[in-house]
Amino acid sequence: MKKYRFLMVLTLVVALPGLTYVGCGHGVDVQTADTLRKAQEAFDRAASPEEFLKVASMYQAARDRGVVSGAALYNQGNALMKANQRGRAIAAYREALRYRPTDPYLNANLDYALGQSTSDARRPLIGYIFFWQDWLGYPAKFQLAGAAALATFLLALVALLWRNRLFRHLAIGGLVLTLLLSCSAGYDWYRFDHVKHGVVVDAEVVARKGNAASYQPAFTNPLVEGTEFTVVERRGNWLLVRLAGDGNREGWIEKNTAVVY
Repeated sequence: MKKYRFLMVLTLVVALPGLTYVGCGHGVDVQTADTLRKAQEAFDRAASPEEFLKVASMYQAARDRGVVSGAALYNQGNALMKANQRGRAIAAYREALRYRPTDPYLNANLDYALGQSTSDARRPLIGYIFFWQDWLGYPAKFQLAGAAALATFLLALVALLWRNRLFRHLAIGGLVLTLLLSCSAGYDWYRFDHVKHGVVVDAEVVARKGNAASYQPAFTNPLVEGTEFTVVERRGNWLLVRLAGDGNREGWIEKNTAVVY
């Protein structure tokens, strides 16, 4: 009996931090909602790259006010594509994909911007372990982990107070589920927030072997607009980048030639 009581107390302690996930997020204020509405109206009226670029800046203004929305990022990406800003559009689509991973229109537009199918990308091993990883958006994983933690906390509390075997087993199952969902959310945090990604936005960029224009080119050919990478290091106005899916090749580029997200 003491062993089970200790196990329930341990379950309570482990589940308690996960309760902070519940209810996270905030609504959009009236001014920001008005900005988003005007941006959509402006997109519908736009007819030139310059006008679409203004629309993209309206969505950026909403983002600067703290709006984190897959829909806003998707619409910004569409406006940037219409403005012939393919590299910036790819960055917006990639960010939108974090919140709307199964949106067929978003995936189709990203494929069009990249000139290839993202479904052909190599899937990491952890993607098979957490098979639901690309079914749910980034915030949804934290909310599910929080909900599982809350349920586990309540089940363990009932098991302690009533000494009920059924609730004890349910609490243990809930603890396992909470840990799995927390690891899934943590993996998203690592790949989306800890690791910085970027896209080349200039027509051509020469990657160099050091953080100055005096260094020799790192690659035979310059990087073209739309080239994706991860950021390895920052030094002043230079970024050490690792090219995506290209044998881990690295080189230094100027920060103003790319978008980092």
